[in-house]
Amino acid sequence: MTDEVDARYAYTNKITSIVSISSKNATCQSTVQGSSKTVTKIVVKQTLQYKSGTKWLEVASWVETVNKSSVSFNNTKYNIGSGTYRVKTTADVYSGSKYETVTAYSKTASC
Repeated sequence: MTDEVDARYAYTNKITSIVSISSKNATCQSTVQGSSKTVTKIVVKQTLQYKSGTKWLEVASWVETVNKSSVSFNNTKYNIGSGTYRVKTTADVYSGSKYETVTAYSKTASC
């Protein structure tokens, strides 16, 4: 699922969150694009989640910090169990000392 960020965000143009599963390996892809004129840093957390009943449980997470206005962040969790998964992407997008937090969820994928 690709989330186009709406006008209430001051610094973030787009955030995407994707999961794909092949041979019991989950590939997680996150992209955050901030305004090139104002954004100085992005801290992005990518979390692979597993559906257990009505709850989503954390399987793995990764964090990346970049001192630029966009970031693409890819990680793989190997040998996952059977079930339904998604990726949650949360980013703190900075403009100087100010920042906003944006979140996107991927579509689900099953193993």
